[in-house]
Amino acid sequence: MPSSVFTRRARLRRGFSILELITALVIIGVLASVSAGKVRDVMTQQRLYRASNNVQTNVEAAWALAARNRQPIRIVWDSTNLQMKITDRAGTQTFRRAAFGQDPYGLTAGSIAFSTPMVEVFPDGLATSSLLVTFTKFGVTKRIAVSRAGLVQQQ
Repeated sequence: MPSSVFTRRARLRRGFSILELITALVIIGVLASVSAGKVRDVMTQQRLYRASNNVQTNVEAAWALAARNRQPIRIVWDSTNLQMKITDRAGTQTFRRAAFGQDPYGLTAGSIAFSTPMVEVFPDGLATSSLLVTFTKFGVTKRIAVSRAGLVQQQ
């Protein structure tokens, strides 16, 4: 008889006790708090990587546009709108525009630094000066160095 009492109680008890649920929730909470910092770091690195690739692509396009159109092209950094523009010399025609203050980058004015606000690229393949673009956020830094001859290096 006693064995039938235990099997009946075992059948009646389905689910988890409150102590088991609290233990599981505490373990999940600890794991989530540990991984939240890593997720933020990975997302920041990806945003800076995408932003630096965008700058590299646009700078390379500026040299190609100058050669193709046989006229000087300007790379202009607008720090108030956090935009990089590729325009003609007069600034009347915009060939490319990249905004870094909105999604998917979400950067702020303090996290982007251009060494010079304007660089002119001539049809012969030379520019007025070299360019260094630095992206920094949460301790992660990504740099794009552009020589006067148009060599682009990500650091």
